[in-house]
Amino acid sequence: MYPNFKILSKEAKTDLRARLENSIAFEKQRARRKRLRTLSWSAAAVVCIFFGIKVVLNKQQEKAISPIEQFASLSTTGTVLEKSGEVRLLLAGKETITVADSSTIAYNTAGSKIQVNDKQIDQKSSPEPQYNTVLVPYGKRAHLSLADGTLVWLNSGSKLIYPTAFNTKNREVFLEGEGIFDVAHNAAKPFFVKAANNYSVRVLGTLFNVSCYATDAKVSTALLRGKVRVAYAKKGFFAGDSIQTDLKPGMIAALDKKSQTIKTTVQDVEPLFSWRKGYYEFSQEKLSLVLEKLTRYYNVTFVLNSEKNEHETYSGAFKLNDDLDKVVKTLEATTGFEFVYEAKTRKITIN
Repeated sequence: MYPNFKILSKEAKTDLRARLENSIAFEKQRARRKRLRTLSWSAAAVVCIFFGIKVVLNKQQEKAISPIEQFASLSTTGTVLEKSGEVRLLLAGKETITVADSSTIAYNTAGSKIQVNDKQIDQKSSPEPQYNTVLVPYGKRAHLSLADGTLVWLNSGSKLIYPTAFNTKNREVFLEGEGIFDVAHNAAKPFFVKAANNYSVRVLGTLFNVSCYATDAKVSTALLRGKVRVAYAKKGFFAGDSIQTDLKPGMIAALDKKSQTIKTTVQDVEPLFSWRKGYYEFSQEKLSLVLEKLTRYYNVTFVLNSEKNEHETYSGAFKLNDDLDKVVKTLEATTGFEFVYEAKTRKITIN
């Protein structure tokens, strides 16, 4: 039975209206509290999920970072840009040894003895991994024979961190700059070259070149013999995936740091290995690439006074023990341009 509003008194109508308004207000308030509780629980769930993902990612990152990468991140040696002019060997005990030109740093199989500068250095053994570091300044190169028999050539402006002995399940070194590796075969202990930007090269036994200078936009690996696997762990919150590619002889993998992509090409890679023999060979390369490598090796600046044909390529060779005057003459004979060298400013102007 519904009330007949026409026969209700004025006071009854007022009372009924007030009760209806209170009832409506109560229902709105209850609905609002329900929404707030739902939002609170939702916010709490989001926070829990966020921290859960963060913990998982942190644990994955901790697992992904090897001891030598942790050591490299804490290293105070920095980028090899000093103008000391000498190759330096930094021992785990903080002792620094100046390495004579054309000398080889050679380790015995236990990593306890180092032959350098025609002298033998004893290094104390330790149950924990010990890492030595070689710094190569501008205009110099270095050669190492590691404890496992792997041979390493380091180019100008490079740094290599490595264990004195390979006592763990993997053989790992950390490179900044450019190095050529002739890895001693050991199927039970794969060899890894680690670099910045989560880049690594895995190999069982092979000859390859890695160029990973901090200032370069790309990291490249060229394979001359054997087989390697190049891997890169993408950066970013939701970019936990890694990309990898296998190389065969005559292939180059180039990682673009900005786009986080790896591109492979097939070409004659032999010239990329020439510097370990004391000369820099270039075959059908653009002038900008030739000058880039000479800039790094000789620590000079090239200035172009006019635009050059960017599609023109050049071939030739430089002896790496030549002084800059000879380098300038070789450039003039190869390109047909005039090169003016200012010794005080180490600037070479191209007219």
